[in-house]
Amino acid sequence: MKKLLLFAVVALLGLTTNAQVKLGFGVGYAIPSGDIADITDGGFSGHLELGYGITEDIDVSVFVHGDFLTGADAGLLSYDTVAFGSYMVNGRYYFKKEGFRPYGSLAIGITDIAQIEAATNGTRVAATARTSNFSFRPALGFKYGILNVNAAYLNAGEIGEGDGKATVSDFAFNVGLLFTFGGK
Repeated sequence: MKKLLLFAVVALLGLTTNAQVKLGFGVGYAIPSGDIADITDGGFSGHLELGYGITEDIDVSVFVHGDFLTGADAGLLSYDTVAFGSYMVNGRYYFKKEGFRPYGSLAIGITDIAQIEAATNGTRVAATARTSNFSFRPALGFKYGILNVNAAYLNAGEIGEGDGKATVSDFAFNVGLLFTFGGK
């Protein structure tokens, strides 16, 4: 038992000496797509991530992402800003080891879509209730030094019921910083 415990401690220390802890954040512009594009215009996108470099080519991180799409007018209704936040696990694969490093990534998790409200003739109405859905977010980008630039598509499922169902998705273009601590 002591040998097994000693082996586990040595293995853990070996992993942590080459550990690459990742800390990143970024902001960008989100363009609505799907049915949500009928009631919103573009808006702000932001994210925060904390991860681990499994190898020089592969990162895994916890990813928190938020979009705030400005409301638009649709017929007699004037929609408010639509906000949604995603809580995801993100995997990233780098195609190059040094310098300019293009990558592809995929995040999966849950997106919480806030209640959507509209106004008509000064009267406020709730168009849809708050909803949480399974979501996914593929992205293509590059990292150069600490600069992290990417374009991503977020599919956040559907909101509403019956004939009022609407798909929620967007394209986001983000610029941020991604720091690597430890490792090479």
